[in-house]
Amino acid sequence: MELVDMKLPKKTKEELKANVLPVSEQNRWPYGLQLRFEKDQITRIPSLIDYKIGERVLVQAEAIVTYIRVSEQQSEESEHSITLQIEKIACEPAVKKSIKDMSSKEYRKARENKEV
Repeated sequence: MELVDMKLPKKTKEELKANVLPVSEQNRWPYGLQLRFEKDQITRIPSLIDYKIGERVLVQAEAIVTYIRVSEQQSEESEHSITLQIEKIACEPAVKKSIKDMSSKEYRKARENKEV
C-alpha cells in the first residue's frame, strides 16, 4: 500500500492576507484528516495510551463511503468530495522497538500481547 502525503501547498502572503491568517498559523493538513480518540475508543485500543507526541503511528482502517458530492458551476472548477465513515481501525507504532530499546513496562506489555 502506498502512502500519499496530504500536506496542503504553502499559501503565498497574498493568499494569506485574503484569508487574514498569519503565516505561522497556516494549517498544513486539512482538519478533516485528523483522527481524535476519546476515552471510549482508547479503552478499545489500549496501545494509544503509550504513544508520545511526535511518535509515528501506522493506522489501518476499514471505512464505508457515506456521501459523494459532485458539483459543477459555469464560473468555477467542478468540485468532488467523498465522505468516509471509519468503522474499524487499528493503530500500532510505525517503528517497532527492539527488545533492548524497550522499558521493562513496554517489554512486559509486549510479552502479554505476544509481540516479542
